[in-house]
Amino acid sequence: MAYTSIFAQCLDGVAAGIQALDMTGIPDNRVTVRRLPHDGEAYFPGITVHPVTEIYHQGTNMRESVGYGCAVTMVVNNENDSEYLLDQLLLWRETIRRYFVENSTLTAVTASGASVCTLKVEHGKPIEWNELIDKNYDVSTLIIRCYVWETRT
Repeated sequence: MAYTSIFAQCLDGVAAGIQALDMTGIPDNRVTVRRLPHDGEAYFPGITVHPVTEIYHQGTNMRESVGYGCAVTMVVNNENDSEYLLDQLLLWRETIRRYFVENSTLTAVTASGASVCTLKVEHGKPIEWNELIDKNYDVSTLIIRCYVWETRT
């Protein structure tokens, strides 16, 4: 789908970058853009790219800087407490982080009034302990922040 909103283009661009990494244990159809980080067992193992809060920075008279939050949530079913699956999850996290640190621009943002999309990786806890842990899922999230200069209207 061709998105017209800047935010959706950022999400789609981040997902496309992850798909291009061709990581072991995660086929392309398991890397999806969704409204929520997880939505039923049909998506596990999987990686979802979903929106989180955008932030604003000082701009100029003509433009403002907006940082769109693209959360990358990785989930594996680890009911046997397998070290292999934990290692795989952490390897996905490292691979994604390294990719976006080394490739700090996003060319997928073509919306009118937007220019120069630069990326920053926000680090957090490697394993998120939430309600999924009770269901034997290991969950990890990174935020890829897409900074875009937007023309003021």
